[in-house]
Amino acid sequence: MDAVIDAVGFEAKGSVLETVLTNLKIEGSSGFALRQCISAVRRGGVVSVPGVYAGPIHGFLLGDAFDKGVTFKMRQTHVHKFLPQLLEFIENGDLSPEVIITHRMNLSDAAEGYRIFDKHEEDGRKIILTP
Repeated sequence: MDAVIDAVGFEAKGSVLETVLTNLKIEGSSGFALRQCISAVRRGGVVSVPGVYAGPIHGFLLGDAFDKGVTFKMRQTHVHKFLPQLLEFIENGDLSPEVIITHRMNLSDAAEGYRIFDKHEEDGRKIILTP
């Protein structure tokens, strides 16, 4: 691929080793998605990271990225800049963000919602919790 987007950012969990490193404050995020992006992009390709990474990442494949001549483009997304236009798209019916919602649950069922999402059960992609 010419370009790959890591839209995961701050991952909730990774391997057992990565979880231990995160708990010891040696690592800020698992970096699994980022490593997959480096592996998937072609030589001379671009890895774009609009997500958020909080701290060091164990196993960052700098040597592999260097060998492939990968260009990294990264920063936090400017949500406030694009929000008015996105809201206009939604109001006009040009954008339908509700299509990604798979579950609507009460806030009291949050633990079950997180379990469904974590275990990839019931096609759980986006769970909306309401009080």
